[in-house]
Amino acid sequence: ALRCCRRPFGRRGPAMSGPTPMVVDLGPMAPDPFMGKAVIGLRELWLAKEFCDVDLIAGGQTFHAHSAALAAASASFHNCLACLSMQLCGSSELMIEFEDIRHPEAVQAMLDCIYGSDGVGYAPSSEAANRDVLILAARFQIEPLRQRAAAWLLTGLSTTNILQRLRVCEEFKLAEVREAMFAQLIANPAALFELAQDPEMTRTPHILQDLLVRVLKLLGCDSAMAKKSDPLAIGKAVAGPSMSGRGGHASRPARKAGA
Repeated sequence: ALRCCRRPFGRRGPAMSGPTPMVVDLGPMAPDPFMGKAVIGLRELWLAKEFCDVDLIAGGQTFHAHSAALAAASASFHNCLACLSMQLCGSSELMIEFEDIRHPEAVQAMLDCIYGSDGVGYAPSSEAANRDVLILAARFQIEPLRQRAAAWLLTGLSTTNILQRLRVCEEFKLAEVREAMFAQLIANPAALFELAQDPEMTRTPHILQDLLVRVLKLLGCDSAMAKKSDPLAIGKAVAGPSMSGRGGHASRPARKAGA
């Protein structure tokens, strides 16, 4: 905005009490050709394996990455890489091996997420591979990666895999996904009956109990239990018939013989 002062027309006189504001509209700003270029360029460098300075090893495969990108995406990675740099006295060769990750594709999925992939093509090859992705997401606190793996648990649901996926939800505290699975089960009596006959159900007592409670609520058992837990109803049941004797007076205790 531009501001200017003006004098009244005619003879000279005192200046006006204050400046008159003037707003100049410059129109829409031109798009910045460098907007997001750093992320795109970093992903291109990663795909070309250029200037990588850290190796991630899992399942016998090695993945090259940039320590700066890992540290920027995860505070846990930042601390890990800082400790490694101190131990190696600033050596340019950094290596992190994931001994508990058996599926290399999980590391690939993590790097795709860190380097700006939109996750549209996320499709792990197995339940175990998706679980490895959840392990990495929890370990390095990468929320977008956790959301991708969690969303995948709701795809292709069937009575053959829902118990396993419910266990995964309990393990990684995926409450929203777990609720969505239970909702699908309750809405499908045939699937619920088939699942109840599965011997694997006995190995998951928490899931069995939660499922049973939800079914009983649908049958209205929760309202019946609420009536039973009414303190007034309990008091009436305990009091029973009137304890008063003849004439409305309470009966006296019997005397002992010889008293």
